[in-house]
Amino acid sequence: MLITIVAILLAVALALIYNRWVWRPGQHSGRLVPDGLQIKEIAGPLASLAVLLLAFVLVQSFSSWSSAGRAEASEATATLLLFREADLIDNPRSRQDVRRQVVCYATSVIEQDWPAMREAQVSNVPAYWATSIRRTAIRQVRSGADETAGAAIIARDAEQVTARQERLSEALTSVPPVMYFLLLSAVAVALLIVGVVTAKGVSAAVHAIVVGAAAVVFAGTLLMIGDLDQPYDGITGRDPTRTAFVLDQMKEDVTGGLPCDGQGLPKDAPLFRPQTDELS
Repeated sequence: MLITIVAILLAVALALIYNRWVWRPGQHSGRLVPDGLQIKEIAGPLASLAVLLLAFVLVQSFSSWSSAGRAEASEATATLLLFREADLIDNPRSRQDVRRQVVCYATSVIEQDWPAMREAQVSNVPAYWATSIRRTAIRQVRSGADETAGAAIIARDAEQVTARQERLSEALTSVPPVMYFLLLSAVAVALLIVGVVTAKGVSAAVHAIVVGAAAVVFAGTLLMIGDLDQPYDGITGRDPTRTAFVLDQMKEDVTGGLPCDGQGLPKDAPLFRPQTDELS
C-alpha cells in the first residue's frame, strides 16, 4: 500500500514540476510547438490500457474475495452438519465427545486460523481437532456398535476438510507481484504523460486538478485491488461471521466442560504444540 501511494505521488509531483518549469516555458519561448500535442492523442491509448488492466485485475481480485466468503460458508455448514451427525451415535458419552470436539474445532478456526490467515499462514490447531473427530468416528466404525454413525461422521469430516482447504487457498494472493508492478508502472507512466504534456491554453490550476483527480481514481483502484487480494485482512477483510453464528448454535446443545479453552487450544494434550506455517 505504501509503495503504491509513494509511486503515484512521485509520478504526479515530477510531472507537474516538469510541466510548470520546463514544458510551459518552452511553449512560451517558442522552443516547443505552441499548441503542443493533444493530451488525448498521447495519453489516450496508454490510459485506456491502464484502465483495462485495472478493470481486469479488479474483477479477478473481487472474485477471489467472494470465493473466500463462499469457502467459509461451506466450511461452517459442514461443521454444523458434522455436529448434528453426532446424534446418530447411541452412546451418550461418545455423542457428547464428538459434539465437544466439533465446538473446539469451530473455536480454533475463529481464534487460531483466522489470525494466521491474515499473515498468509495456517494454524495446526483446527487440524488437531479434525483428527480427533475422525479418530472418534473410526473407533465407532471398528467397534461395530455405531458403524453407520461413524461412517456418516467420516464422510462429513471429509466435506469439512475440503472446505477448509478451499478457505486457506483463498488466503494466498491471486495477483502476482509482477502483474501488480505492471499495473503500477502503467498508471505511473500515464500520469506522467498527462501531467507533463498540455496544450498552451490549459491553465496550471485546471491542469493540476485534472491530474490530481486522475491520480486519486487510479490510486484508489490500485489500493482496492491490493485490499481485495487479501480477503481476510485489510479494510475489506472478511470476519468469521458464519463460523461464529454456527458456533453459537452448537454451544447451546453441548453439556459439560469442553476439552479446549476459549482460544480453541486443547487442555489435555501436553505433547501438542500450537504453531503456524506459511501457506503455499
